[in-house]
Amino acid sequence: MTRRSDPPCFARSVALSAVFAFSCAAQAAASAPQSGDAQGGIGSSTLAHVQARIVDIDTDSNSIVLEGPRGNDVVVAVSPDVGDVQKLKVGDRVEIAYRNALLVHADKVASNGIRERIDTDLTTPLSGGETASARSVEIVATVEKIDRKKRLVTLRGPSRTEVFRAPPEISIDRLKVGDSVRAQFVSAAAVEITRDGVPVK
Repeated sequence: MTRRSDPPCFARSVALSAVFAFSCAAQAAASAPQSGDAQGGIGSSTLAHVQARIVDIDTDSNSIVLEGPRGNDVVVAVSPDVGDVQKLKVGDRVEIAYRNALLVHADKVASNGIRERIDTDLTTPLSGGETASARSVEIVATVEKIDRKKRLVTLRGPSRTEVFRAPPEISIDRLKVGDSVRAQFVSAAAVEITRDGVPVK
């Protein structure tokens, strides 16, 4: 697969910055839990809190796919410190708090009808010797919808259609429906998962 022209260290540092922002948001939100499906960008202190049904489980990547409130799939990475996905099964209804997926970049590419995906695990150190993990994903996808007011971009990738939040520093002005893009994002990450009120660990 042809990779983007930015040096690997640059792409990694951008994604790690997003991981750090996620971590800060989670720590801030811990003292002020939110309800509903509130969403935030980089630097936001809000989390998404939802009750949802699991429609797929990937034990290799330690992630789950939730049936979103708008009918869209939501892929959420689950750190082993947060929960054990092997204790879950498709069809389970769970209560989950997670940090939303954030778009790192989205560049137009020539369309050849091929959609691809590359996953990379990223870890950044936090205070107190702790670390935060997230999954950086690079895809070639098709733009399905753009909500410029809410800064939400819907992309159809190689396996599913997902909605991503674009933080203010990411330009989406030149994107339009039907464009093929090479996009990088940090996937949604679970902060807490419970089933029937019991933590899944």
